[in-house]
Formats: sequence, structure tokens, C-alpha cells
Amino acid sequence: CSVDHDCLLGEGCHVAPGARLAGKVRCGDDVFVGIGAAVLPMISLGPGAVVAAGAVVIRDVPPVTTVAGIPARVLRK
Repeated sequence: CSVDHDCLLGEGCHVAPGARLAGKVRCGDDVFVGIGAAVLPMISLGPGAVVAAGAVVIRDVPPVTTVAGIPARVLRK
């Protein structure tokens, strides 16, 4: 995986192989970022958020929310 400059990762945050976090991404506690996902700069992933494999996150993800697709859209809260 690639975690760029000034990213903050919370407790229990998991960034899978091949995932990319651009600069200044903030991941809350217990966030999961799937294989090959990309998170654009200055995005916040709320606590308990799940980013599906291959997703491209272009907007903040609320807590305890699953997103998937290109661009990433909410699947469930």
C-alpha cells in the first residue's frame, strides 16, 4: 500500500495491499480500506468506515458506512 504525507491513521485502521492514500487523508478508528482502493487528498474516513476493493473515494465517508465503486458511493450505513 501507499500512505502519502500528513495522513492520520486511527487505532485498528487497516490499509490493504495495493491501496493508495493521498496526502492529508484522515482515517478514524477501525477503518478498513480494501485492496487497490484509492482515497484522494484531504478526505476523511469516519470511524468504522469500510472502503471496498478498487473503490475511488472522492468525498468524505461518514462513520460506520460502506462505500464502493468509481467514484465511491454509499452501499450501506
